Amino acid sequence: MAIMQTVAAWFGYAPRDPVDGNQNATRTVTKTAKPVTFDSAMTVTAVFASIRLLAETIASMPIEMYVKDKNGLLDSKANHDIIKLLRYKPNKRQNRIEFMEQLMLNLVSDGNAYTRITRVGDKNSRIISLDIINSSNMTVILKNDDVIYRQQITSAVTRDFKEEDIWHVKLFGNGIKGLSPLQHAAKAVGVADASDDKITSLMKNGAKPTGALMTKGSPNADQRDALRKEMGDLTSGDETFMPVLPLDMKFQAISLTPSDIELLATRRFSLEEIARMFGVPSILINDSTQSTNWGSGIASIIEAFHKFNLRPYLERLELSMLTSLVPRKDWDKYQFEIDADAILRSSRKERVEMYNTEISTGQRTPNEIRRAEGWKEKDGGDELYMQLGFAPMKAIAKQQPNQQKVTRDE
Repeated sequence: MAIMQTVAAWFGYAPRDPVDGNQNATRTVTKTAKPVTFDSAMTVTAVFASIRLLAETIASMPIEMYVKDKNGLLDSKANHDIIKLLRYKPNKRQNRIEFMEQLMLNLVSDGNAYTRITRVGDKNSRIISLDIINSSNMTVILKNDDVIYRQQITSAVTRDFKEEDIWHVKLFGNGIKGLSPLQHAAKAVGVADASDDKITSLMKNGAKPTGALMTKGSPNADQRDALRKEMGDLTSGDETFMPVLPLDMKFQAISLTPSDIELLATRRFSLEEIARMFGVPSILINDSTQSTNWGSGIASIIEAFHKFNLRPYLERLELSMLTSLVPRKDWDKYQFEIDADAILRSSRKERVEMYNTEISTGQRTPNEIRRAEGWKEKDGGDELYMQLGFAPMKAIAKQQPNQQKVTRDE
């Protein structure tokens, strides 16, 4: 089996272990309908909407850092310098929302997000700033089992960072660098971009087809030039006019119409392909063809979107924050949590019913419920309650004689 895997790797049929040198992808998709870059891809509405949905959704979720007790359970919120940065203002230019949006924009499009860590104090133990470096400016280099991050500042100036100076969040890949979704879906994005260009060209041209003037005779060069000039508005321009052709001449359209090339179907398929690439249900980027799924089905769609797409991103970010921003000796002491409950928040009626069940069964205190709703705590609200009207038959039988005695005394 090992020999077969090695042979497969030689021919590019399987992932290979990273070797010393530049880890940035050197093989790119060449057969595309149009050249695909980050800027051109972002002009495709499905790409822009998918990336924005992921970036804005995750950026809107609160970030907390908790202290764990000796059993590994969450005890209390941590009063740590790093969570103050992540919760409010990671650097002098961005607040938390803006910072996380940029981080997710890089991660979702390139498969990698790089953040420069600025430290001060004794042994550089205190982090004072987190600054994102856009992925296109970073090169990952593996040298003697050490990772070097090289930032391209200008065309002639670069700057190298050690592994501990960069917070690197990556999607699945070779372990050193994540795979780029845009790069590996260039064909689908190129088709979508080319389709948009075709529609733009048609609309700019008044949706007029190209064609030829058919005649029985053989006009000379001057006559053909005169006909082209006179009848040019048949195939170009957005103005309408009433053409008058000679008696023995007719216009024959020779370009394919949008229906001939199934342009609408191509755009529809491209939307699904792009949404599939980012793991986003197409209905969440305003795909109206599945409008019947709205209503009772939207709750299931959002729940599945959270479980199978958002949750992996959140777990990846939480663990990366801990291992990159907290000293190794404190990994067992702290835990980061990105609160995703907001997007799964049920209606008020459903929440009241759930809270009533949780309080009556001793799962949560009234003040825990109030904190979850953002309300002020009340005195006496930290007690757990349990309904006593439900008990085993043995317990009821033991209480029966005492109840009878009380009745006779009365």
